[in-house]
Amino acid sequence: MNTDFRGLWLLAGAWIAACFTMPGLLLWVFIGLLALLLALLLRERHDGAQAAPWFTGPIVFLLGLLAVASLGLTRTECVLPEDQEHQRRAVLSFEQAGAPDPEGVRKGKATIQRYWQDDAWVQCEIPVYLSVPYPLPDHAASFESVVSLDPADAGSFNWWARAASEPKVLSEAEPNAADHLKQRFSLALNHLPGNARALLPGMLYGDREGQDEALSDAMKTSGLSHLTAVSGSNIALLAAIALALLRLFQIPRAPSTLLMIGAVWLFTWFVGPDPSVLRASLMGSIAVLSLLAGRGQASLGILSLSATILLLIDPGLGAEPAFALSVLATLGIIMLTPALTEIFGQFLPSWLAELTAICCAAQFTCLPVVIALNSNFSLYSLPANLLVAPLLPLITAVGMACLLLCTPLPSVAHALLWIPGLPAELIGRIAQFSAGLPGAARPWPAGAFGIVLAIMLAAVLCILLIAGRETEHVRVRQVSLGILGAVLVFAAALIVPATMFYRAPVGTNWNIAMCDVGQGDAVVINVGENQGWLIDAGPPDGNVVQCLRRLNITALPIIFVTHSHADHLGGIEAVEESGIKIGQRLVSAGFEIDRWPGAQVVEQGGGQDFGTVDYHVIGPETVAARSAEPNDTSLVIRFTFHTHNGDIDYFSAGDMETEAMAALLRKNPQPPAAILKASHHGARNGGTQIIKSISPQVLLVSAGKDNSYGHPHAETLRAAQEVGARVFRTDQSGTVLLTFTEQGVLSTALGSPVR
Repeated sequence: MNTDFRGLWLLAGAWIAACFTMPGLLLWVFIGLLALLLALLLRERHDGAQAAPWFTGPIVFLLGLLAVASLGLTRTECVLPEDQEHQRRAVLSFEQAGAPDPEGVRKGKATIQRYWQDDAWVQCEIPVYLSVPYPLPDHAASFESVVSLDPADAGSFNWWARAASEPKVLSEAEPNAADHLKQRFSLALNHLPGNARALLPGMLYGDREGQDEALSDAMKTSGLSHLTAVSGSNIALLAAIALALLRLFQIPRAPSTLLMIGAVWLFTWFVGPDPSVLRASLMGSIAVLSLLAGRGQASLGILSLSATILLLIDPGLGAEPAFALSVLATLGIIMLTPALTEIFGQFLPSWLAELTAICCAAQFTCLPVVIALNSNFSLYSLPANLLVAPLLPLITAVGMACLLLCTPLPSVAHALLWIPGLPAELIGRIAQFSAGLPGAARPWPAGAFGIVLAIMLAAVLCILLIAGRETEHVRVRQVSLGILGAVLVFAAALIVPATMFYRAPVGTNWNIAMCDVGQGDAVVINVGENQGWLIDAGPPDGNVVQCLRRLNITALPIIFVTHSHADHLGGIEAVEESGIKIGQRLVSAGFEIDRWPGAQVVEQGGGQDFGTVDYHVIGPETVAARSAEPNDTSLVIRFTFHTHNGDIDYFSAGDMETEAMAALLRKNPQPPAAILKASHHGARNGGTQIIKSISPQVLLVSAGKDNSYGHPHAETLRAAQEVGARVFRTDQSGTVLLTFTEQGVLSTALGSPVR
């Protein structure tokens, strides 16, 4: 073996002690075991003078474990006096203040700096995840508010917190030079395509605010979301580019290394002193230094020692996913990149082989953490990352140059931005394409078993890969690489067919489901106990029954068919034959009643209260509907959900077109509603006045992927943007679930059905 892996024993011991509280008796057992092993060092030795004893690893493991555990015993934890849900006056600050969401709620990790107890302030820093549903200045540094607190078990924070009173700003952080530079850079991106505008700030300095939910979901499903966060791997890439440029000008190795590290920490200042960014910079610098030093023994030991020191300073890092991803990605780069580079170098240019190796190495070692966070894995993550790997140096190098030039030479930066912009646009399209493929997000066993299985798989892959390169025995190398190939083939042969058409089970706490039925409409209202109200059934080939089955709907007390067009009525026959119990069949006054046996007309003003939800028919007017075009005979219904956080309204517009809807709303003015189903699939003749009148927080658009009608129209999307509505589209996300929570309307994309 050429690499000394004993540093991993130190890190493993420290990490275990940071994650688990050690009983006193167990600590004494470990101390006794350490004393025994140290005593063995005093015995007469028969090996070489320079050889390390076989139990050096366990000794180092125990040293790391006892060091972190003993510091934990002496550390006084800062806690609130109550350990249950309650309200408390406190002074808080966001770790990194993000922009408010479309509902005006600002969310993110925050810190309670002090709280009010017994008529006095108690200075105590407590991590929380905070939601502030009140206006808050962008640069508020600290503020006072009454907060509702709910215990959390999330590792990096202790409480869920929500401001229950309007915040009183105590101090403000003025924008610095870095903030102004980021703002100018964002403005300079306006001429680029949508994906490029959204992704470039994230790929260069971790700003994801420009990404909408559909793009974020696609990046996550395709396994590319790490590209838009500052991690150890992209810090390493930035450092490698800086080092290459320095060496290009024939600057000696030592000064180049120092200047490279300086560039990395200057970039860290620019991004912001977030703890995860600081860790990423440290880990990325170590990774590049390891490659520079020939990936020898020192690099792995330095990484292990650095991570152990971080755990000694703050044991809470042990449970933080960001810390785990930073350390594991860097470990993968150090340990696996050489072997993978040799393998890929057989059929790729050397520069591409090394970049691809870095990408794959981080994927292997980070698998357990990814599984722990998501309980699934991306089937296309590896090929997607391989496709985009050659684009990253170009985006990073030219993108950073444009960032620096956007102030002194804005016209030059404007022109150069197309160079990183087009690859960034391509990465967005690759993410959207791979996320839309069958079986994109694969399930994984839940809970501890799934995490242990991921750890075992990652460990086996790493051990076989390292053994296939490090051992001096040719036969062992051949056997290790052969077993590695067999494991990969077996895993692919087992996992891919077994999960390709699997659909994860859907819970029961959702409120509205917009089914992906292609070019048509089908919306389900959850009324509890596996029952739902169905509004339209999509076209004949829309598979609406498949959607109802997946939602665990066994009874439909009410089915509304808004009008007689096939993209709304066509799926009714399949629903009738499905065996799902059906109650009322309701249609508008303009519906041809003989087209659906058993249907009843519901007049304007009609409605029903089902306890948790009720509906009220806004239109159409009975007389006007009898002579109107089919679209203008559409049922227009307002649903009201009664939740413990208040009433939430959903306005369903059917396919009613602009003039008829305007006339209806003139006679029946409507207050704003939280959710609006876009009229006529978001078509231009559906109008934008309804969007401006209802002013929804969420706009639902049901349309077929790549439909020939051009739905939804750009004017509809622009109107939604103007009122601040989030847009959810079946052509992009497949079936969409909306769930009402204390934090607002949460969405879940179930993907497109296998047709």
